[in-house]
Amino acid sequence: MQEVWCERIDSGQSELTVIIDEIAEECNIPKPVAKIAVARGCRNSMEAMAYLEPNVEDFNNPWDLPDMRQAVDRILSAKENNEKVCIYGDYDVDGTTAVSILVDYLKSLEMTVIYKIPNRLIEGYGMNINAINKLADQGVKLIVTVDNGIAAKDEVAYAAEKGIDVIVTDHHECQGELPKAVAVVDAKRDDSQYPFSELCGAGIAFKCVQALEEAQNQTRDLRNYLECAAIATVADIVPLQNENRLIVKMGIESINADCKNLGIQALAQVSNVQEVTSGNIGFVLAPKINAAGRLGEADCVVDLYTKNNIAQVEQVATFLKNENEKRQEIEGQIYEEAIQAIKKDKRYREVFICASGQNWHSGVIGIVASKIQEIWYHPVIVMGIDEDGMARGSCRSVEGINIFEALSNCSELFETYGGHEMAAGFSIKKENIPKLELSLKKWAKENHARSKLVKKVYYDGSLSEDDIDWELMDCISMCEPYGVKNPSPLFRLSHVHPEEVKTMGKEQAHLSFKDGDLRCIAFSKGKLASSLLRDYEAGIDILAVPKINHFMGNDQIELMIKNIQIPELFDHKKCWHFLKVIKNGSDEMIKELPLWHHDSRDVLPNREETVWVYIMLKKYAANGVKFDSLIDQNKHLNCFKLLAILEIFNEIDVVHSKLKKGVIYSKIPAEQQKKDIKKAELVIKLKRNIL
Repeated sequence: MQEVWCERIDSGQSELTVIIDEIAEECNIPKPVAKIAVARGCRNSMEAMAYLEPNVEDFNNPWDLPDMRQAVDRILSAKENNEKVCIYGDYDVDGTTAVSILVDYLKSLEMTVIYKIPNRLIEGYGMNINAINKLADQGVKLIVTVDNGIAAKDEVAYAAEKGIDVIVTDHHECQGELPKAVAVVDAKRDDSQYPFSELCGAGIAFKCVQALEEAQNQTRDLRNYLECAAIATVADIVPLQNENRLIVKMGIESINADCKNLGIQALAQVSNVQEVTSGNIGFVLAPKINAAGRLGEADCVVDLYTKNNIAQVEQVATFLKNENEKRQEIEGQIYEEAIQAIKKDKRYREVFICASGQNWHSGVIGIVASKIQEIWYHPVIVMGIDEDGMARGSCRSVEGINIFEALSNCSELFETYGGHEMAAGFSIKKENIPKLELSLKKWAKENHARSKLVKKVYYDGSLSEDDIDWELMDCISMCEPYGVKNPSPLFRLSHVHPEEVKTMGKEQAHLSFKDGDLRCIAFSKGKLASSLLRDYEAGIDILAVPKINHFMGNDQIELMIKNIQIPELFDHKKCWHFLKVIKNGSDEMIKELPLWHHDSRDVLPNREETVWVYIMLKKYAANGVKFDSLIDQNKHLNCFKLLAILEIFNEIDVVHSKLKKGVIYSKIPAEQQKKDIKKAELVIKLKRNIL
């Protein structure tokens, strides 16, 4: 995986630099925190303070949502006439939570309320005719959709024929003409005047509750619903900006201070979560709620949120925990099978990595696709094939490669498909899968997609050890909660000279070292320990998050390291990439390599270095020699020059060598003739580009 570090705000943008200075001075905050605020969209001190210290007064007026007045009037009319109302939702966290908010609230008004959540595995997403028929038979007179309905034009019209009014509340993009509903409450409508368009389905449901309260001149405590909306807002991966951030911040504060929702309380307890954060909502709590819908058991989520008996909600929470463990087991099995197939057939060499398997569960293949994408940073498509030979696929892409556009290019192959730039889904006949893979390969070539397979890691600015103090930590904490469009701050520290380097944890997988007085922890980077023991003249660069370690009542600031960048010419992966491009790439690709910015003496091996490597390879030919040990033994060598020497020896038939798991195995030809290294193709290419 190629990776490049990008600063969110270019230090060369003088206009933004002035704004950062002004915010730092007027808000009395450290400049690195002012830079975070500007990177999150703030352009003056007032906006920065609203970002750092949001409060209840920042809630937008619910009546500004389109058709909110019509929706409220029709719901209160149903209350007045004792009509049966159905809340029609979706099976994911957002949909089930939105259902729970409105069901519980309308029941508190003593209304006759039922709900409908379609079974993911049988009915799929959204309204359907069979469900409407059943609701009509049950005497339902009003359907309120949550987290769906904006595209249900035919279903809404059919409901009207059956004598059922429909109120659509949704947060998805409007697709052409709106449904002919009593009200369509969606902030993404073209005519919407609402100041924020990124609320999730549960967020819209919460705004409906706010409007209903105002319409009835009620001022009841709505924290129960705010807590629920906070869970859904994080889980649905909507931008944590504006009102979403307010919902999550206030919802989490309520949960941790005096949780009003017994279900959330019980779920946190069975999950061993002591303090709820946006992070453990996303990675611990939400997956348990989502597991029910993935496995066709979404109705129990409503019981979790709405039951007032602690024993009942604890039972549901335990059930969700068990369902999630089932989901994890199924997911783990599919993941292992997919990884094995990809490695066996070397599918990672293609731009689009495709994997398919018989009876792979359609409810978890999206998670599997996401995990595989993180390994190779390629667009990934995972397909589960059922007994009838129909495959359902889930796709996850990378920045710059529009997966929906790639699928649209061969739309005739699909039974159904849909999605957006970064994620998509489809159904396809098994026999058409090879055609799909060929089409994607062709599209990737025509659109130069391979050049986009470079992961960009964004950071918020540079820090020195002297910048990291308790004032900075206090101000950084004001940037929480973190999520989409408001990521956890990440900083670059340069010229770090690690001390006391050691591995730790199970199988020594993690890394620990000190930078001055700061302790640094890097999870899953234990393999870099030997690289950090080398004394680089310019040190190393790291991307890290300052954290407070609360240990036995003693608080200490530590750096949680996310990425480590050793000098480029000592980075094995980068040097392999450079060598590969020089050997096989076009002249244009070779010229674009950053390699040529280095001093020629650091790139082109000289005669003394070449001779020394030959002697060492000959000495250790029988048992092999560690690649890194040769670099450590010769201060003039770096990773690139050693790789170049090995390639040159292979080219001119002086030494045949192979590199396996960090060890060079060599074979010296029996008959040696004098060879001119200058005639090696690699040497010629290096000289042509360096000199």
